[in-house]
Amino acid sequence: MLNDVQNIKRQYVWTAGIVAVILIFAAKIHLQLLDTIDRLFSNLIQDGMQIWLTVVMKMITHIADTKLGLIYAILIALYLWFGRRQRVDAIWTLATMFGGVAIAFVVKEIVKRPRPNINQVIPETGYSMPSGHTFEAVLVIAFLYLFFIRPIQNGTVKTLLYRLCYVWIILVMWSRIYLGAHYLSDTIVAVAIAIVWLSVALWLYKRYYELVASFVNPVGRHQRKDFLNR
Repeated sequence: MLNDVQNIKRQYVWTAGIVAVILIFAAKIHLQLLDTIDRLFSNLIQDGMQIWLTVVMKMITHIADTKLGLIYAILIALYLWFGRRQRVDAIWTLATMFGGVAIAFVVKEIVKRPRPNINQVIPETGYSMPSGHTFEAVLVIAFLYLFFIRPIQNGTVKTLLYRLCYVWIILVMWSRIYLGAHYLSDTIVAVAIAIVWLSVALWLYKRYYELVASFVNPVGRHQRKDFLNR
């Protein structure tokens, strides 16, 4: 259960939202400054290309594939539903992932930013902003932290895994830029939107937990009546 989880700090959510809006607007109007910074950063990253590093980056980007991201969420939800009997948490996981994917898709269609046209190691189709790989990676990492890492009692292990979560997100962002699939700003917007969406999703979880539980939990009718009579 996530009822005891503190929501993301408001200042972080606002900062993420503002950053996302600014970068989305800049990409939409084809702001030259943004394009210049993105291309300079991409060139800087790709100047250090090595055969072994390309193999590693391809491996990272394949693990963080958007189709696999959906599968990860489904597997986590199945475990929560059948393994832990946390049915509301399972539904929330699926709703957060698929709802987030829908939001990312809408943003892509609004911005319609073309993919980078420089040194694409892995050819990609579709629009560029936000990075779907990065967006889903943030959500999957959030699920892993909330349901599996957060309950760990050993402080050292918990801290180590917590930091590895950040490292993984950075590696996914790096791989997308390194492979020429996205610009830096695409990955930043993906993280920013994910933060805002997770904040909304956690609020919805706490607001409607009892109502959803009344439908999916074996003994929930009285909960539903109490909720509806408020």
